[in-house]
Amino acid sequence: MRYTENGDLLGYILKNGCVSENQSRVWFRQLALGIQYLHELEITHRDIKCENILLTANFNVKLSDFGFTRSCVDEDDQPILSDTYCGSMSYAAPEILRGKPYLPKPTDLWSLGVVLFVMLNKSMPYDDTRMRKLYEQQMGKKYRFRSRVASILTLECKTIVKHLLEPDPGLRHTATQVLGSEWIAMDSRLTSKFLMCLSI
Repeated sequence: MRYTENGDLLGYILKNGCVSENQSRVWFRQLALGIQYLHELEITHRDIKCENILLTANFNVKLSDFGFTRSCVDEDDQPILSDTYCGSMSYAAPEILRGKPYLPKPTDLWSLGVVLFVMLNKSMPYDDTRMRKLYEQQMGKKYRFRSRVASILTLECKTIVKHLLEPDPGLRHTATQVLGSEWIAMDSRLTSKFLMCLSI
């Protein structure tokens, strides 16, 4: 718990309001790097949400709560489908709500998209207590930024949200794709660090 000096991300947003696009980009990149690392190890988190993202003393983010974590491959390195409903409904990808076996990695990216939306908008992209209604909203891509937020966000930022809240898991961006996106590249400090990591 030494990584939670400044509480969790949800508490921060409730106290301080929407996170600026520039700060969201920094935290989003840190989270995407963590997810990329897990996925390269064939591990999926399966419970990514604002409450499980901790803020350190220096206001960096740390992913926590690995209670639902599982391997994505079997002993022969063959992909394993998940069939468990886990995590929080508002962060769950449509393939989870559908109730059929699913590839687990893309669901982490959907949840990351929800986290990004919440940071920028201080509200959930889809929020209904009825699972069927929530699923219909997700499949119809019926999310909206608040007007005052939509007017100041860059197109590149909105594009990342669009690619992560893609209901088709086969079209949803991977962690590597979002890390190489134009939105991340807009901050040269982040891309230079990313390139340094690749060269090591």
